[in-house]
Amino acid sequence: MPTRPRPLVAVRLIGPTAAVTAHAATIAAQLTAYYGRERVTCRTSTRTAGYSGESRAYITITRKEPR
Repeated sequence: MPTRPRPLVAVRLIGPTAAVTAHAATIAAQLTAYYGRERVTCRTSTRTAGYSGESRAYITITRKEPR
């Protein structure tokens, strides 16, 4: 089984859902532009947090694998 490439950047945001959603989109766009859209893959996922009205967002930037 092939191993996963190690992320260049991994970010976790926790807070009110509206703020986390807005910040995650901005951060993901900035990181993708910085590392080069053609060279990296940006993945985001959002889950509920421990408190009502809060969310967790995860952003990972990895190098694109050659095809």
